[in-house]
Amino acid sequence: MLEIERRRFALMGKSPGEVNDRMKLAATHYHYWLIKNKAIDVILRDKAELAELWPEGKDHAHLYGRPLAFYQQLQKLNLSAAWSRVKVPTLILHGQFDWIMTREDHELIAQYVNANRPGAARFVEVPEMGHTFQHYLSFIDAFHGKEAPFDPRVVKPLTDWLKER
Repeated sequence: MLEIERRRFALMGKSPGEVNDRMKLAATHYHYWLIKNKAIDVILRDKAELAELWPEGKDHAHLYGRPLAFYQQLQKLNLSAAWSRVKVPTLILHGQFDWIMTREDHELIAQYVNANRPGAARFVEVPEMGHTFQHYLSFIDAFHGKEAPFDPRVVKPLTDWLKER
């Protein structure tokens, strides 16, 4: 979550110093929420300086379009351990303009799976794709949700991989 916030602050046009200051606040926020299990309403009431960081404004029930419970459940998981147990063919796609997850996150998944079964995982960087198959012309367009018309090329790596199977 902190990696996402760092990218978000930079894409908002914050200076490196402002990003650093905001990251300290974000770390505090996520610690209270995901580690200490405090409610967002309580955190934002008790620590007013964190309110401006909350990307959803007054919606304290969702974050990035998902219910808060999603992130709380995710926090309890050990995803590295889970991926380390996968031994079946796995296609790992990363969009060139995905501002949520990094290329390195996806490459690690491929490494974990391939450590169990060499060649089982395939990592593919998909040009001009966002986080969930949207088509964008730039990273900043992806951040602002300014989609370009659908480009069927973004699904080609997926359909090619499925045909191989």
